[in-house]
Amino acid sequence: MHDRLRSQRLTPMQSKEIYSALCEHIHSYDEICLLLSVAPESHAGLFYIALGLFHKDRGVRNRAADLLERIGEHEAGRHWWRALSRFEKLAYIRIRREAELELRGNPGYSPDVEKRVS
Repeated sequence: MHDRLRSQRLTPMQSKEIYSALCEHIHSYDEICLLLSVAPESHAGLFYIALGLFHKDRGVRNRAADLLERIGEHEAGRHWWRALSRFEKLAYIRIRREAELELRGNPGYSPDVEKRVS
């Protein structure tokens, strides 16, 4: 699935399915190690996973952030996490902040405003 993200031109729906599957099935130490083995730093590392942070579907952005968070907590994954660009890390922080505000029920937050801004 990582190679499909990397090498094929996908529709938003196809990429949504891939990000959803990756997030759904990658949880354990060994599964994260396997993902990191197909995403070596010499070949862009987590760049193609981090592209999910910019998907037009908010659910995909949240799932990509969840997956990156699990990778960042992984012993070896921390090294890959540090290699993410500042732009990708800022997108991750923005997505986490939006999710936190939504969970709190912030009356000033509206998903419609997000659609107009983006």
